[in-house]
Amino acid sequence: MDKTSQKGVALKSWIRDRVVFLAMIIFTSGAAMYIGSSKIFSPDSIWLHPVKEFCLLVSMIGVVSLGYELFLRELTFSQYKEALQEIVNPHAVRLGIQGIYKNRSELGQAHTFQKLFKKVKHEIFIGGTSLLSISTGSSELLREKVMSGVNVKLLLMDPQSEVVKLIMAQGGGKKTFFNEIKTSILLLQKLQEEIDESTSPNNGKLIIHTYQSIPSHSFISLDASESSGIIVADIGPYLGNNRPRPSMTMINKKGGLFDYYRDLNDALWEGSQPLKTEAQQLAGLKTRTQVFASGLETEYFDAQTEAWKPASICEGNDQWQGIKGSLWVWIREHITLEEAKTGSKNKFRLTFDIPPGKASSVGRAELFVRSDDTCHITVNDVSIRQEYGGAEYPDPFIIDFDKYLRDGTNTVTFEVINYAMPNVTSPEDNPTGLIYRLHLEMPES
Repeated sequence: MDKTSQKGVALKSWIRDRVVFLAMIIFTSGAAMYIGSSKIFSPDSIWLHPVKEFCLLVSMIGVVSLGYELFLRELTFSQYKEALQEIVNPHAVRLGIQGIYKNRSELGQAHTFQKLFKKVKHEIFIGGTSLLSISTGSSELLREKVMSGVNVKLLLMDPQSEVVKLIMAQGGGKKTFFNEIKTSILLLQKLQEEIDESTSPNNGKLIIHTYQSIPSHSFISLDASESSGIIVADIGPYLGNNRPRPSMTMINKKGGLFDYYRDLNDALWEGSQPLKTEAQQLAGLKTRTQVFASGLETEYFDAQTEAWKPASICEGNDQWQGIKGSLWVWIREHITLEEAKTGSKNKFRLTFDIPPGKASSVGRAELFVRSDDTCHITVNDVSIRQEYGGAEYPDPFIIDFDKYLRDGTNTVTFEVINYAMPNVTSPEDNPTGLIYRLHLEMPES
């Protein structure tokens, strides 16, 4: 060790010894003054209690300083932070839990797919029931990760399984759940075909499996075999298509929940089967599937400029139900108090194209929609005579309007109405918004 290093260590030791000595002096002085104040001041003196409290404070400063110098000086900041977390929430930290979220919306606000996937090096493993939000909203992101060499494993339910039939029976016999899985499979297979067509030697693999058991939980597992791995998982079992479930994020910590969920995820994968090629023919012919969901691509009509502009993702109400793969939209993120009192009426639109000669052969054109308070829908200038609200309903409205479609550009217009509430005192008392998802299926050729 050179002289400079020796001098630096000696200086630190000299300072520390004197800080410890000073802390002991502060503690001793404060304690002595606290004890002696009763002898200096009479019991009836107005100065007795203020002086004793001041002396006690001085003594506590000495104790804290002495304890820090003796026990915490050698800890790094991260070690000190971890120790503090252990004191505040020992069980969560011990189990490797980084965050708990009451529903998917809260989880999505804290962790977007872009942020979650950004640091992935080797593997993304996603499991759930239909994975519709993945297939509709994150397919391009998955494509980028596969093209960069990351392996992606996707696990979803087999639409032909008895469990799916049971879930549909519990929902009154509606095929909504079945159609969600079928649509997701078709979109994921299309993504897989596009990846397989690439000849890049650096590509990873996209592997899709299905399972037939009762769904236990949904999860996103990132680099689970590495020390930096992260798992996002539901807390509790699947309770139905529209039942919100809390979620949590876990890091790979020894003795924590991470290992349990990793083993559970691997067991689900081992009990699954590769997606059968027959699944491509679920609708009979080879089918082209398109999904249009409410979001930033939705437009609203600005009356001031008399032009259509991009809609905004709006702040939701806790009582609102969602639609998989879609977001609540309005003309702005927040409604004003004046608008909440007087009510409002705004138009939104969705446009899409159907190739020439294909409108008559559309096999499925289903629109899932909710709004608050209500909306009127027009398809290609043909008004559908019904009002559609249902923001808090367990199931969204489902509209089958293939008979309204035509070759070329098609337009669906939503007139969203929010009724006046003159006595409200906050904009949150009278929220408004629109959410939808459109499924289109037609033969490829």
